[in-house]
Amino acid sequence: MGKGSITKVHHIGVTVNDAPKTLAAWEAMFEVKGKVVDIREDFRIGVLTVAGVTFFFNEIRDFERRAKAVESLNVPIMFGGHQIVTEHGEGISHIAFETTDLDYHLDRARSAGLRVERETHKDSLEGMCNFIDPDDVSLPLEFMMPVEGRKNPLE
Repeated sequence: MGKGSITKVHHIGVTVNDAPKTLAAWEAMFEVKGKVVDIREDFRIGVLTVAGVTFFFNEIRDFERRAKAVESLNVPIMFGGHQIVTEHGEGISHIAFETTDLDYHLDRARSAGLRVERETHKDSLEGMCNFIDPDDVSLPLEFMMPVEGRKNPLE
């Protein structure tokens, strides 16, 4: 197993009811400009970077899918953000780390006794990604690795 490294926090995912409204509030508060990107008919993301950290404001417009997504966050009740997502449908849903070697970090997680969500990595934005089971780390963690030549559609 090679040695990969974490290069940055790729983004903090936040589940929101209205991506454009949330983005507008953050733009005004932090005096920065973001943008909203329609990923699919039922899903759009507001993207904004503050102090070098990128936030994804994820709006799921399919109410059935949204209910399942919020339900599947599966974050322990002692985590304050869980109550916010449960009660208001909004809150931090995950933190994504960018890595130079996705397999390396997922193997490290498995070696530490953590469960990885998918056997096969998922296509995501400019690369591939996979998640650590939130029951094992108290908050869903995502690891992402760019694929050379693939552009991030949110930039």
